[in-house]
Amino acid sequence: MKSFYECEFFTSEKIKNNKFIVSQKELLLKQRLTNDKGSFKIIDVEYHCLWERQKDWSNDRPTIIIPIKDNVELMSVTISNLVQHNLNKHCNIIIVDDRSEEDIKSLTNKSELSYLRVDNDKGFNFSMLNNIAAKICYDLGIKTIILWNSDLWCVKEEWFLELLDRHYKEDSVISGTRLVYPPIDLSLNKEEDNENIKNNFPHMLNGKWRNTIQFGGDAWLQIPGDLLNISPTHNGRFFNIEDPRVNCDRGSAFITGALQVLNLRYFIESGGLNPSLSKNYQDTDYCLRSISDKKIPRYFGKDIFFYHDESFNFENNKNEKKQDKQLTSDYILFSKIWNNKIIDLLY
Repeated sequence: MKSFYECEFFTSEKIKNNKFIVSQKELLLKQRLTNDKGSFKIIDVEYHCLWERQKDWSNDRPTIIIPIKDNVELMSVTISNLVQHNLNKHCNIIIVDDRSEEDIKSLTNKSELSYLRVDNDKGFNFSMLNNIAAKICYDLGIKTIILWNSDLWCVKEEWFLELLDRHYKEDSVISGTRLVYPPIDLSLNKEEDNENIKNNFPHMLNGKWRNTIQFGGDAWLQIPGDLLNISPTHNGRFFNIEDPRVNCDRGSAFITGALQVLNLRYFIESGGLNPSLSKNYQDTDYCLRSISDKKIPRYFGKDIFFYHDESFNFENNKNEKKQDKQLTSDYILFSKIWNNKIIDLLY
């Protein structure tokens, strides 16, 4: 695989200092030539890192990795949720501070969690934020990592433990579960309908989307005129949470990056999340690579779920989520990698 599709940091020596620099080659769209083609350039990005490990770190526990940029209010709620459900007792927790201007570090220190600050001049790269944290975990002997969005919340401690148990029993390399939009009283924005729903899902206005499925496993669409031959989407979005099509366990062609339980050795050996897919499609890309290796991701949604307050994070990170050049680059690059393979791989 090309170096700009894999995390080069994985092949480096173990980290010896709490301050270090990660250099990574990445592809970025130079020019969109036609609807289905683009000219790419290779760029060198430096990620300047500061690492502080929590006092009660245990190499025998899984490690939760949570990237965040600013949003101290959100991070405070999410950490409180983790502590309330004792996830800080079952796991190490790394807060990955992505170029924040707000004081994420003090909140992390107060919560007695691990802190990783990552600065770069390019901008948001979800893949590299998780890759860097994963390499730290691997060097310390961790066997399981859990990618966890900053707007994701545990509902019951036993459901989290059950997810881990199924992951281990099935010897899965990538696992996920049912994600649900929280009811209005648990959501941070307390809005019946937010801008995301108003703009993209008008049929779910008047709060109909609340307490429905946000992710229920994978689904695939063929959209006339779309660049992708077949596009990944969330199965069961807005379904009743008890619908048997989502309240089940099954193999899945992709697991959303909002919550992924990962076998860390396989993650490292397979190159991690694609650094050249900074904002989008890296979760699907990673899952498709695992299927190519005959390792099927697992969706464990039977009788367990987590809340994902997706729209709050969307509204409070407009500068990172907007339709910019990086999103276009990810879209074209993903199609370049998978368009000629994906249908045969899945069907």
